Amino acid sequence: MVFKRLHNGAGVLLLAVCFFTGLMLPASAKTFMTPEVQAKFDKSSALYNSLRDAYETKQWDTVLRVFKRYKRAAEQVQLVKVKTSAFSVDAEERQKHNRDVANHNALLHKMKKEFAASHGYAALAFAKKKQLTESEKLLDSVQDYADDLGIIPAARGVVAYARTEYKASEELLKKAFALDKSLFEPVYYLYKLAHKKDEVGTAYFWLEKAVALAPERLDLVMGQAKLLQKLGQSAAAESIYTKLLEIDSTNAVAYNNRGYSRVAMGDIEGAFKDFTSALAINSVYTEALLNRAALWRTTDNLSAALEDLNAGLQVSAGDTRLLVSRMQTLQDMGRYLMAKEDMEDILSRSDSISVINEAGWFLATCPSEAVRDGKRAVKMLLPIVEQSKRHPRVLDSLAAAYAETNEFDKAMKIQKEAIERGNEYRLPSYQLRNYEKRLALYTDNRPFRSTTE
Repeated sequence: MVFKRLHNGAGVLLLAVCFFTGLMLPASAKTFMTPEVQAKFDKSSALYNSLRDAYETKQWDTVLRVFKRYKRAAEQVQLVKVKTSAFSVDAEERQKHNRDVANHNALLHKMKKEFAASHGYAALAFAKKKQLTESEKLLDSVQDYADDLGIIPAARGVVAYARTEYKASEELLKKAFALDKSLFEPVYYLYKLAHKKDEVGTAYFWLEKAVALAPERLDLVMGQAKLLQKLGQSAAAESIYTKLLEIDSTNAVAYNNRGYSRVAMGDIEGAFKDFTSALAINSVYTEALLNRAALWRTTDNLSAALEDLNAGLQVSAGDTRLLVSRMQTLQDMGRYLMAKEDMEDILSRSDSISVINEAGWFLATCPSEAVRDGKRAVKMLLPIVEQSKRHPRVLDSLAAAYAETNEFDKAMKIQKEAIERGNEYRLPSYQLRNYEKRLALYTDNRPFRSTTE
């Protein structure tokens, strides 16, 4: 089976050449479709349906296996485009002849589209198996159909994504979506592209469409709930996690994430239950240990918080999130030297902005003179101010460090900026009130100590 271009530029699929006789005589569809050809066509059609079913269930090895069989079968079907006779015959017979010709040509058109679509399905299978060159070869052979069949630009978009050609990928995937909104790949990869760009709202838009097309994909439903959390829609996220847990009550991640949503909703008791349920399923689930420890700290149950954090660190000794939380917990317990040991360990493992900010804050505000070091805190924090895009939390830490070194004019200036930026970031009102309290201290030439809140 090959593709050729006629003089008028229209793409025509020539499956073979067949004998067409009797233009002056009445004709029927059987003239164009002999029993032998019909049998071959039925086999080809059945294989195409199997190929499409394998694609819809994402059985990529099966797609490639069936494609080979389908391609051979389709090339054996002998059809050619025919036209109605211009000669005069009986009106009724002529109408029947015209209907037969129209049906025959409609069948040919259907086969052309199926043949092109089959290449798109197989190209996607090759792309999923990282055989990008093979995928592109198949797509090149049916490129004339890219404006009619969404599967062609969809497959090209996936190949471009795999090659990290993200701009080209986005354009191809949007074209595919415009042509065929029933395809899964365009919406799924457009979601992934938006997620890479941290465009949360756009990512949710495409992921919602992906979930509608593949509701059985619980991982996508989980992703949908996570995006809702990022969008601040905790109640909606909590509802989705609840539905997931009705389907699978052993999903520790869903329990943990629902607990996080409940914290945002102010349901501390419900959050405790969820984190505990997650840990009952997986006792070494560090995310749940970290989250439950944070709740223990809010209820001043510091020993329970420390127990959870130590359990997490036994499993993941280098987890800086656990180390930061333990440092803070030890500080709350008045074990400042032990907290400083964790701080030094953290700094040896990570140079992230959040880690450096936590360490700088600890050094600037620790009540222990044996630990507190304002000069070191200033030196650590200054380089990350611009890196953080002057984030209010980093500015707040730097102001505290300046106050500790008795540079109160700088402390006041930076703290005022922290309050302004905090309003821009829409920080919680309690946090802004704490910023204002610290500004009052600096105005009175007094440094801040972490035990004053």
